Amino acid sequence: MKKTMLMAALAALTATAAVADKYTLQSAFPGLPVLDPTAKRFVQNVGTLTGGEVAFDYLLAGELSPPGEIFDNVSAGAIDAGWSFAAYAAGKEPAAALFGSVPFGGDPLSYISWLNHGGGLELWREIYAPYNLVPMACGVILSEAGGWYTREINTPEDIQGLNIRIGGLGGTILGKLGANAMSLPAGEISTSLETGRLDATELSFPLVDKLMGFDAVAKNYYFPGWHQPAGFIEFYMNKDKWEALTDAQRTAIEVSCADADLYAMGVAAGAQGEALEGFRANGVNVQRFPDSVLDALRKAADEVYAEESAKDEMFKRVIDSYRAYAASYNEYQALSDLN
Repeated sequence: MKKTMLMAALAALTATAAVADKYTLQSAFPGLPVLDPTAKRFVQNVGTLTGGEVAFDYLLAGELSPPGEIFDNVSAGAIDAGWSFAAYAAGKEPAAALFGSVPFGGDPLSYISWLNHGGGLELWREIYAPYNLVPMACGVILSEAGGWYTREINTPEDIQGLNIRIGGLGGTILGKLGANAMSLPAGEISTSLETGRLDATELSFPLVDKLMGFDAVAKNYYFPGWHQPAGFIEFYMNKDKWEALTDAQRTAIEVSCADADLYAMGVAAGAQGEALEGFRANGVNVQRFPDSVLDALRKAADEVYAEESAKDEMFKRVIDSYRAYAASYNEYQALSDLN
């Protein structure tokens, strides 16, 4: 009897120890469609695969750290892990922007394939290594919309002087055509469009954009999302915390991120049509950018890539790696295209 009780007590202690230590996972995002469910799925899968030994305490934007400070806080070990967008780190490392999106790059499948099989992940981890961080993709993002505009864009000249909320490489590219790219919190966008402070904005794809009420204040919704034809949600962990995990625990995180990649892409792919129908019913003109505008933007993008490559060796290594992989991928896709 005593032996049985002792064994039961030991089992209880072991079970308690398995879930005793939680790891903080700070998100840079509010509870948005696709992004929030993907994070929760990731946390649940990691817990299941590790038997509760790795339990992430998932926090939305601002609940512990402001979004702009997550990178530094995880680097210092004040927070264990981050759930973010790599372009937010471009101020520290310009090449990081290319792990958020590649303007005029390929589709989501080509992007994640390059990351995992074309050398992209190795470059990403080299960039983050000096900051004591271990990054990986943890959700592949569908192509975004090209943005909301309060007036029509018929020629490249219509972009001149435009005040637009857009960040990263997309903003630099639009600047080549004379736009004024601005950084603005998501909660201020609709009011800024209504008051004329902004002439245009981009944020996400229709499923997310409909939550922001943009269709009430801007009636021109343009595609394609040339600035982000594909994107990654990034998960990164403090390197010391990462290396303290067992091989099995690290594998559980990597497998859960691979699942998140497919989940985020799949759940978003079929969910955009209803939102578009709602926009049209509210008088929104859903259309593609004219070819002349896309051609001008593509030319500007090539100029930005050349300039950034000349300034930053790692940026050049990353974009060259991406382009080399894309050349092979695109050739086969062209041969396989049924259209």
